[in-house]
Amino acid sequence: MIWCRSFRPSRSCVSSRVALVALALTFVSTAAGQATGQAGMPAGGEPLTEPQAATAEATQAGAALADRAAPAGTQPYELVRTLQALQGEVAKGSAEAHLAQRALLNRMNAEFLAAPAEVWTDQRNARAAVIHLLSGGNPKVMRQLLVQSPPPAVEADLMQGAIAYVDGQSETARKLLAGFEPMDMPPNLGGQVALVRAALEVSENPQEALRLLGQARLLMPGTLIEEAALRREVFLAGKLGEIDRFQSLSIRYLRRFKTSIYAGDFQRRFGLALDGLGFGKDERRFDLLEQLLAEFDPKARQTYYLGVTRQAVTSGNLAIARKSADRTRPLVAKGSPEELRLRLYTAASALAPEDIMNTRQLLWSIDRKALGPEELALMDAVYAVLNHVRHWPNPPEGVIADLGGYARASGPAEPGWQRPVMREAEYALKQTDALLGHKRGGTRTWQ
Repeated sequence: MIWCRSFRPSRSCVSSRVALVALALTFVSTAAGQATGQAGMPAGGEPLTEPQAATAEATQAGAALADRAAPAGTQPYELVRTLQALQGEVAKGSAEAHLAQRALLNRMNAEFLAAPAEVWTDQRNARAAVIHLLSGGNPKVMRQLLVQSPPPAVEADLMQGAIAYVDGQSETARKLLAGFEPMDMPPNLGGQVALVRAALEVSENPQEALRLLGQARLLMPGTLIEEAALRREVFLAGKLGEIDRFQSLSIRYLRRFKTSIYAGDFQRRFGLALDGLGFGKDERRFDLLEQLLAEFDPKARQTYYLGVTRQAVTSGNLAIARKSADRTRPLVAKGSPEELRLRLYTAASALAPEDIMNTRQLLWSIDRKALGPEELALMDAVYAVLNHVRHWPNPPEGVIADLGGYARASGPAEPGWQRPVMREAEYALKQTDALLGHKRGGTRTWQ
């Protein structure tokens, strides 16, 4: 650590340096993820946040639950209804339903492949095959139906579009499914199609994707389809900068699906949206955020407030950084990694002259070994700024200027501060004074 001259800088000196803070504390931001899922993933709830690996006993229990829910001999459309009912329980957070859903899908794969062609001439069963595929079923079933005779009682473009989607052929799927209006279809199929079409439209036409996600929620309320649509809609609204929609949809998700098995994915998307919406850069947006974060549990609030505090610091919005740090402080445990990061962000937001000594002490209290690479870079930048504001500013290039400082120093608090060599020097000076006074015939007088 290299210390500068220790005189107190003026407020104008500090003000001239504060403009450098945003530049000095700029870092690489986290890249935003895909807004509404990827082609090839189940439309009803992609396993982005899986529960812990199930034990053999739990898997058997899930299979038994699936068998009780759908006895042998059940028609395909009835199996799909049972599947969607189980998925609704998954959206409420039931790990048992999640395991039963897997077991039922495996059973449906086998039974659908073995079913005679006549079964699929019933339109309810043919549509059920499409729902099964979009819910994570085996694509072999649909490929078999495409070539069988007599053909299934469902549109060939719908079957081919569903196959293209799960195969990752986004453009082909988009063209094939564009003619199917979800609101004109049975709700359990229309909701699935709306969710798939939203995923295919998001890059080229995000407003159309929002419309389709809204339809998916409307068609299948209380199901995993609504949960997945809300989760994706929140992130897309954030990406488009629609603050009010982002806020209302987030609150709706938290009040309806806070315990969903996929809630971890929602929280990840929510955090990315917070970065993109700039809640750490705008006072009005920060006030909206406080109301929204009240819906989260303390651990999540801690995470989000820390992220906003950091964004406010790195963008130079120090008033927001201080306010966000105040909200974070009661949520962190003393000595935890989060508390150390909060100390760093607090120091970075406190560079006024009257705060410099406290800021220095706060920085010294942070264990550098406990910080990650980005926080270490931030800490070094804060030290650099702190040292900078303790210098008088250099004049602009091409300008001749004379900057000086004046301070009246008070006497030492204790006389014992003098060193022996200093006392000897003072004695020598007094002796010299006495001699000079004697030579001049009296008391020494300065001219």
